[in-house]
Amino acid sequence: MNYNEAVKYVCDIPKFVAGVDGRNKSGNENLSYVMEKLGNPHLKIKSIHIAGTNGKGSTAQFVSKILNASGYKTGIFTSPHLVKINERISIHYIDENSEELYQQKDISDEDFLYCFNKVFTVVEETTKEGRIHLSFFEFMFAMAAVYFAIKEPDYVIYETGLGGRLDATNILSPVITCITSIGLDHTTYLGDTIEQIAKEKAGIIKKSVPVVYNTGDIEADYIIENEAKVLDAEAINVAKNRYIINEIADKTIDFSIHNSYYKYNNLVINTGALYQVDNAATAITLCNKLLNKKDGLDETIIRQGLERFFWQGRLEQINSNVVLDGAHNIDAIKRFIESVNETYSHKNKIDLLFAVAGDKDYEPMIEMLCQELPLNRVYVTSINSTRGISSDYIGALFKFYLGRYKEQKDYIVECDDNIRYIYEQAYNAVRYTDDMLFCVGSLYLIGSIKEIV
Repeated sequence: MNYNEAVKYVCDIPKFVAGVDGRNKSGNENLSYVMEKLGNPHLKIKSIHIAGTNGKGSTAQFVSKILNASGYKTGIFTSPHLVKINERISIHYIDENSEELYQQKDISDEDFLYCFNKVFTVVEETTKEGRIHLSFFEFMFAMAAVYFAIKEPDYVIYETGLGGRLDATNILSPVITCITSIGLDHTTYLGDTIEQIAKEKAGIIKKSVPVVYNTGDIEADYIIENEAKVLDAEAINVAKNRYIINEIADKTIDFSIHNSYYKYNNLVINTGALYQVDNAATAITLCNKLLNKKDGLDETIIRQGLERFFWQGRLEQINSNVVLDGAHNIDAIKRFIESVNETYSHKNKIDLLFAVAGDKDYEPMIEMLCQELPLNRVYVTSINSTRGISSDYIGALFKFYLGRYKEQKDYIVECDDNIRYIYEQAYNAVRYTDDMLFCVGSLYLIGSIKEIV
């Protein structure tokens, strides 16, 4: 196959394969067998394993940049991609001879095809033996492991795809694990309570391997602490560390961290997203533990790492009027609203472009947006996926809740399933004004908009 044929093959692989555990999710027996035939590439490089409902990708990026500033080369396996599938597998390092000091390189098309062929050949052999074909995510994980074994970074940061206990990435033997914020999402597969979901996420904790966690939920913390105790794993709760926000500017946040081990004053991250302070604090704690810096890494290293942070689709301002945020569950929407009201309160009017996957608990998300944001115009579309849902149906929910919570009936709701058309309508409405357009509800939506732009 050529590159395009390989991408099509991978994208056509079912998300889930034959069900076990009653949740339409395969165990890792087939994947482990494939990895063994590949020479267990996932065990050849030191790995950092991150699970959580929200914040996994951002925390991975923060960790990577801090490790880069400390002189380490890193790999990141993340999901989903926004525009091109190669985004899921990347290498990060510092190049002193380059004008752009911090290098971030997604896997090339040539390397993608090479790793695909390595995995494809083995999967073909194992299916002929009567074994089940790998799922989409398992196949991508295997490709990433092959790639990183070739490139030999110092550390690879692996982000779980779904949950933790049954996730493909859970065949890793990490040097440290991390659990970010936990909320209600993917309830069909992970359970419908915080405790059940936390139990699934805590499944990545390994015997005698430290776990850094910042869940934002007392019940989730309790589950993680108990699991860590059973496995004799040191549990480091970032929420107990004192970090405070000092100042919020238009596109930066100044914060400080004080605890009994180290103090960092007036650290700056280049984003208006308040939730990124949690992820930055988690990453700092993880790196200090990983590198055994009891008194903390040098503040200069921390500053350099944080200054280089960027994670697309997370309160990403792509021009003076448009902000993209991939919030797609109730907890992420809460944090999105908090950031918008704090960072953009000086703006004239706020417009919203919204799309959501049909398997999400979208009605509470819509109600919260209508109740807590001063919305002016709302544009609703449908994501380009089998999980998409009619824009007219979602638009009717917006009209209902705006009617309930807005005293002035001057709001506008426009619906169209064509993302390009509705984005152009929404953008043209704010283009020559001081109004802001926020695009939110799905990473599929964010990817489509980035492709259009």
